[in-house]
Amino acid sequence: MKAGGLNAVQTYVMWNFHTQKEGVYDFTGDRDIQHFLQLANDTGLQVILRAGPYSCAEWEFGGFPWFLRQNSDVILRSSDPTYLSYVDAWMDELLPKLEPYLYNNGGPIITVQFENEYGSYSICDTAYLQHLVHKFREHLGPDVVLFTTDGYSAVYLECGALKSELVTVDFGPGGDPAKEFEDKEKFQPYAPLVNSEFYTGWLNQWGYPFTYVSADSVTETLDQILALNASVNFYMYVGGTNFAYWSGSVPGDDADVYDITSYDYDSPISESGDTTWKYFAIKETVSKYLPTPVESVPANSTKTSLKGIKLDSKGTLLIYFDFIASEDDYQSAKYPKSMEELGFDYGFVMYRYELKKDYPKNVTLAFPVNGIGDRVLIQTAMSHNHSAASYLATLDNDHKEAKSLDIEVGLQKGHFIVLFVENRGRLNGGKQMQTQQKGILGNITLDGEILEDWDMIHLKMEGLGSQILPPPDVPPSVAPVPIVYQAEVEMDIEDTFLNFTSFSRGVALVDNFNLGRYWPSKGPQQTLYVPKGIRNSTKFILTLVEFEERSEAETVDFLDYPVLNVLPN
Repeated sequence: MKAGGLNAVQTYVMWNFHTQKEGVYDFTGDRDIQHFLQLANDTGLQVILRAGPYSCAEWEFGGFPWFLRQNSDVILRSSDPTYLSYVDAWMDELLPKLEPYLYNNGGPIITVQFENEYGSYSICDTAYLQHLVHKFREHLGPDVVLFTTDGYSAVYLECGALKSELVTVDFGPGGDPAKEFEDKEKFQPYAPLVNSEFYTGWLNQWGYPFTYVSADSVTETLDQILALNASVNFYMYVGGTNFAYWSGSVPGDDADVYDITSYDYDSPISESGDTTWKYFAIKETVSKYLPTPVESVPANSTKTSLKGIKLDSKGTLLIYFDFIASEDDYQSAKYPKSMEELGFDYGFVMYRYELKKDYPKNVTLAFPVNGIGDRVLIQTAMSHNHSAASYLATLDNDHKEAKSLDIEVGLQKGHFIVLFVENRGRLNGGKQMQTQQKGILGNITLDGEILEDWDMIHLKMEGLGSQILPPPDVPPSVAPVPIVYQAEVEMDIEDTFLNFTSFSRGVALVDNFNLGRYWPSKGPQQTLYVPKGIRNSTKFILTLVEFEERSEAETVDFLDYPVLNVLPN
């Protein structure tokens, strides 16, 4: 970034990245914000800090911790006292860590953003924004420059901005910056012009073509912005990755739409940290207005590849409870509960019901409208340890219609119905954030009767990668999905990209590190980024949990390039 001509770096602080259990905070490792700030300072980059509490960014729940949905009375992004009590507790933890790094204290932080695009939200609560300002100044002092970010039209500024703080707007290439700054100048004529989110690319979702934005369109509009003596922040300048379960979703009419694992964003610096043609085009444009940097552009990282890796089927996932669930992950209740009610954060929940009587063929298993959060894989099993389990179907949630399954086989008393429910990412925006929950939402009926007495188990995939699993008792060829596959791999410790040549949809692990969701059968993303930094040995265990269908070839490739824009026919 420094070598590209930039003088500042902007970063989010995601609330839920630092606290996954109420009152417990983590600022170590990748979460060490103070180390990041010091690195920026040592590099000669100033910092624009986006402190939330809401961020969006196509990130799980927009940065909110999942436990905010445990209390249905909490009104998000408002001056609701209960919500503010959560916010204040978080800010009382975060902001004192930032204060030593403020510009006035000799640090790199020049501005701090509170909230994000609040003018686009359904609640217009000025008291909430004023509360955030008071809280931020309580810890950061009266001289810190606070700012808001909103769309450039007056309708967004009316509820999203405060005239007492710096007002910035966002827009991408292709328009007329002078016109796009007009409403901001009318709203706050005495402050500098800032585009705090100038879009160099765009977000991407499963099932839609990857979005590319040309370097020419970016640099043409950038030139116009800088000619106005305006300030600009590139969103994004460096791509990233939604590892594990950090990718979010957006509300849709019939069903939500889910963000892909990669956040490459067609950025000037790619997901794997490589400079692109867009990087050099932007550098050339910036050099017209700022001194050319003396730093040389670092070389792109070495990539490695390995083809034709054969994985072994370890059988159905649900025989591995010892690896994916602890005693705290088991609960029972008369009726199904949501993940939030159960106190489960991310990933997967198994709902298990023991049949109390026999059922004939062709009975209907029915879910309520909007009752699946977000996808359910349905099995029957003969016992608690899921021997002789059989896959029946997979159902996706629908906001408008109830989902059901006609079970063609007879069901016996003492056998089990097993529901494997996947949380595919909480909404990162929209008013529906206020009411969403994950897991099973409501009562389930079988042949018109409400099913009572459920076991519910939180499944954590990361434990699967700790060792090569033993061979299953049931022949792998008859194991129902979800199926665990593993291989011991040996390759150079360099960046690489995992290509799922014969798999459809699931989660991938390198040892215990969760690379995130793969879904090549949906596209457009076909590969997952595997950074060398997650490995400390040339040897590792590759684990896939396949949800969609049994793989025939059972092979994958590691490529030295990403594949992000292939949609199946």
